[in-house]
This record gives sequence, structure tokens and C-alpha cells, in this order.
Amino acid sequence: MQEADFEGASRAFDEAESGTLDRAELVRVLEGRAHVCYALGEEAALRAALVRLAAVAPEHRFAPEAPPELVERFRDFAGQRRLELAVELDQREREARLEARASGDPGGLVRHLRVAARVEDGAWVTAEDEPLTIPVDPERALAWYGEALGPGGAVVASDGSRDAPHRREGASAGDEVPWGWIGLGAGAAVVLAVVITVVVVATQPGDTQVTAPMFP
Repeated sequence: MQEADFEGASRAFDEAESGTLDRAELVRVLEGRAHVCYALGEEAALRAALVRLAAVAPEHRFAPEAPPELVERFRDFAGQRRLELAVELDQREREARLEARASGDPGGLVRHLRVAARVEDGAWVTAEDEPLTIPVDPERALAWYGEALGPGGAVVASDGSRDAPHRREGASAGDEVPWGWIGLGAGAAVVLAVVITVVVVATQPGDTQVTAPMFP
């Protein structure tokens, strides 16, 4: 009876992963698989579940009643490199190309890679499992982020987010002509010219007098 219950739980986990999950729900599914595999002595499946759980949630804590051996094995995997995502931006004159790359995937965890971008406050444009190319204006801001999607569509890694995307400001924001500094520079040049004139007059020989300029 107990074995039949475990088999039923495994089927329930399969159904959950084929549905819709958020990250917290996926973590519970992976932990549940680990418990079932441990109880059934399925070593390969147990290792796969623990490695995937450690990649997406190395900070996870098992319940106090969990078998100590199971907890210890998870800690060993959690100390290894975790799953990471990076979005590479290739900026050209009139278009931007963005591509997401995942690293540290233990296998079977990342199902899809998604990239999203928008110009200024325009609509978000997305691409999945392929680079995203979007027309851009150098004078307008560009925002973007990327997500790695796991079982059930859960976000298992990200680089930026829709609420806090990466941002490249438009050229006009940083290339304004510094008129204030130019004016200050011109004023300093006038002061410097006056100082030089005074110095030249003051250092002329004593028997030389400065006379008013003569005009024809």
C-alpha cells in the first residue's frame, strides 16, 4: 500500500510539472520527488531531483522531520555552482540584438529561454528560445531582461525583470552640449587676458609709459 502511494505521488508530480507552476511550487515538487525517490531507494532519480533542487534553490531548507541523510546530500549539491542566466546585448546603429544564455543547468531543468525588451515606455517585445532583434533609436532608452523557464513554466533563473529591467539610456540624455561650462570657459579666458595685460604693463621698464593708442 505504501509503495502504491509513492507511485501515485510520482504521477502527481509529473502532472504538476506539465501544468503551470511558479518558483515556490516547483521547489515543493522537486522536494517531494526527492522524498519519494529516497523512500523507494531510486538512487539515480534521487540524485537528479536533488541536483535540480539545488540548482534552482540552493538556499532551500527541508522540514525538521526530513531524513538527515537526505538533508546532508542536498547540502553537498547546494554548495556547487548554481543555475545562472545572462542576457547579451549587441548594440548596433538602428537595432539591438539580445540573446539569453544559461549556465549551471544540471539537465532537464531549463525548458525555455525568454528575452523581453522595449524602447522607452513602449510595449514589451519578447522572443523565446531564439535571439531577439528589435529596432532602436540611439536617442531613446532601451530596457530589457531575460528569464529561464523550468517545469510548469516556473522562472528558475533571471537576468533583470520586468519590474527592474536593465536599461541603456538614450544618447541624447548624456550628449547634451555643456553650454554652462562653455560660458564659464569663455569668462575665464577674458579674465586671463586682462591679467596678462596687467602683468605686461607692470613689467615694462620704468622709463616707458603707456600712452593712449594713436589712430590715423
